[in-house]
This record gives sequence, structure tokens and C-alpha cells, in this order.
Amino acid sequence: MARLTDSQRTILAQLIFHESFENLMSETGFQYGVIRDDLMQLMHAGMIEIFSNADQPARLMAYDSDRLQAYLFRVSRKGLNEIQHL
Repeated sequence: MARLTDSQRTILAQLIFHESFENLMSETGFQYGVIRDDLMQLMHAGMIEIFSNADQPARLMAYDSDRLQAYLFRVSRKGLNEIQHL
């Protein structure tokens, strides 16, 4: 992955704990398309982990990219290392 954009850094910083797509929209102020695009790029780069949206979130290996609102997201170790070195 190329350098992180400002919006990607902002999203990673919000994902220290499990966060939903809706919470990311309200906390960052970014539009739906920006968040979706950044999440997809960060997931493909291994910087975000995906979890089921349940009382006890379970890490998922597969997800429906058309329904990102159905999941929770958390920064991975790789993503955390990336934002700590900025």
C-alpha cells in the first residue's frame, strides 16, 4: 500500500476499539463513499480487522463488501504500527 491518506489515518485512529460504520461516519464527519473506500483499502492492506456486529464480536475472515454497515472494525497490529510511526 502507498502512503496513508489523511482520511485513512483518521479512520485508523478511531479504530482502537471496535467501531461500526455508522460510528465512523458520525465521529469523522466523512461521507459514506470516503469511509467505504478507505476501509476497503485498509482491509486489503491488512491494517484493519473485521468483526461480527454482536454482543461478543468474533473476528471474521470473510465479509460482504456490499454490506460494510453490518460489521465492526478494529485496527490491526500492522495498522497500529503504521499510525504510531507517523
